[in-house]
Order: sequence, then C-alpha cells, then structure tokens
Amino acid sequence: MEYFVTGLMSGTSLDGTDLAYCRLSEHKGAWEYEIIKAETLPYQDSWKEKLSKAPELSGRDLIALHNNYGKYLGLTIKDFHARNGLITPDLVASHGHTVFHQPSQGYTFQLGHGAFIAANCQCTVVSDFRSMDVAMGGQGAPLVPLGDELLFSAYTYCLNLGGFANISIPGASGRLAFDICPVNFVINQLVREHKKNTGRNLHDYDKDGLLARSGEPVSCLLKTFNELNYYKKQGPKSLGEEWVNENIKPLITKSPHKLEDLLHTYYLHVARQISNSLGVKPKGDMLVTGGGAHNTFLIECIKHAIASDVTIIIPDNETIDFKEALIFAFLGLRYVRKETNCKSSVTGASADSPGGSIHYFH
Repeated sequence: MEYFVTGLMSGTSLDGTDLAYCRLSEHKGAWEYEIIKAETLPYQDSWKEKLSKAPELSGRDLIALHNNYGKYLGLTIKDFHARNGLITPDLVASHGHTVFHQPSQGYTFQLGHGAFIAANCQCTVVSDFRSMDVAMGGQGAPLVPLGDELLFSAYTYCLNLGGFANISIPGASGRLAFDICPVNFVINQLVREHKKNTGRNLHDYDKDGLLARSGEPVSCLLKTFNELNYYKKQGPKSLGEEWVNENIKPLITKSPHKLEDLLHTYYLHVARQISNSLGVKPKGDMLVTGGGAHNTFLIECIKHAIASDVTIIIPDNETIDFKEALIFAFLGLRYVRKETNCKSSVTGASADSPGGSIHYFH
C-alpha cells in the first residue's frame, strides 16, 4: 500500500512550522518513505508573540487562539500544496504547538484545532496525538521512537536536538526513549531576550554556536544545572516549558555572567546530559537530527563528551530538518490504519495506543 501524507510540526523553540509532503509505503510489514517536498515557514513576529504568551491566556482567549491557529495552519498547508503543485494528500498529520505539558497532573495541550485545520486546508486531519497516552497514565512523549524503530532502524541511537533533546534506543522489551534536557528552547530564548534588552544585532538563535564558542564555562552554574533532580530520574520521563520556567530560567536570570558565558556553560550541560543518557557502555551509530544538528559548536561539545565507541552521524539537511514532520505523517497514517502509534514502553502508559483525533473532510 502507498500513501501520501503531509506532516506538520511546530517546535517549542518557535523557529517556525515544518511541513513535509511524504510518500509512505508498506510491504509485508516493512516501511519505506520519501520526502517529496518540505519547507520550514518562519513565524511572523505577531505569531511568535501569540504563541509565546499562550500559557498566560484566559480559558476563553486560549480557545479562540486554538481555533485561529488551526485556521492559520490550515491555510498554510493549502498554500503549501498549491504552490508546489502537490496532489491532495490522503491526510494531514499535525503535531500542533505545545502550550501545556503536565502529564503528572493528567493533562497536555497542543494548540491548533484539527477541525479548523481540516476546514481550511480541505483535507482529512489527524491531530492531538498525546492526549490518549496521558489519559492512560503515560507521559504522552516522546512520540517519535516508533518512527525511529520502523523508519530509521539502521541506527543504534536516534537523537533529536529540537526545543528539547530526546533520544530513542532499542531495548530488550521494546523501544526505549525519553526527553533528555531542554536545548533550543533555552538557547533561543536566552539569545532573543538578550537581543531585546540590549539592542545587539543578533540572530534569534546562536548561529553555528559562535556566541557560545566565544564564551567561557561557569563551573558553579554548570554543576547546578547537572544536579537538577530530573536528571536523576529513570524513564519514562518528559519535559515541558513549565519545567524550564521552574528550574532553568531562574538560574539563568539570577546569573551575573555575560551571554556568551551562559551559552557556553549551557552547551556543556546539554553535552553532558546527552552523554549520560547513553548508559554505562555505549556503542554504535547515533543519528542526530533537529535544528541543533546545524549548530557546529554544540555538535563539537557532544562529540567531546560522549564515548569514543559512539559515532555521530549528521545526515542530509532534509533529514535533519524534517525527520519529525515525516514521523508525525507516519504516526497519523498509523492512526488511520488503527495501528499503534504510541508505545507504552516509551511513555509508561498502561498499554500501547493509537493516539490522535481525526477530522474528516469530504
């Protein structure tokens, strides 16, 4: 069987919306994929402002934004298909933009109402991938490991460096995965706030890690980062903006050190936590994707921190930038096929599940 699916991903780092129009085919249980067309559409400043302030909204205003953002995504998808001469896909799979993620409190919320996406892109839409798993006692994250297992099985480790770093590895009883630590969510926010407060001519992120490279480590701050309780927990475990605001942001806000030193220190923290996540005797190839894979200095820090028996593989730019959008296309397809797309061995839920909500468009 062959399917055409558009995957849609909005990361917590507010880089923009990733769209990937994919061909997915299955033969005797083996899956193949092709990314036919993919684009990242940066957010306008007005959308960055709305999304960053979404957690502070009243219930009424949050619902309005949920619907309006869905309309925005739907129109974006429709334009993406039309501009590139793409035939209408069998479905669209939208991750949405995470506003709240508190699985221990029994809730998670991804902005972008599927009905409004479907009505405006005029395609069947699968969205809300995390809620079923959370309802079953799971973390609702990470979701990409099933895609890692079935589409990227050639690699021992699959590491994604997005707003948060997450990793997946094969385990004795199924794929194991968890969120490691915040990455671009903290780095981009730190650079943007510094740019806003000082007026320095900077990107909205640390391009190639040049700012961090020019800094020096702050040993006491690095020690404090590495001793946070989350890193002592065993998986399944996941992270959200709330955890960053409670644990990371106060340490940075109170620090008197310059931007470059804070960034350098944080890069070393990320590299150490990634190394720790590999276990006692790591060995094998590690596929690295997500925006952080473009950050030259961050990759150097990770290479320096991990064991020599682990080989870092940086793939082509299309795989780096659109692997998650591809995998959400795959997860949406599995939902439609009534197949598992969320693994309890990863999330800690009471059972595997086909997570998602569907809005048909005829």
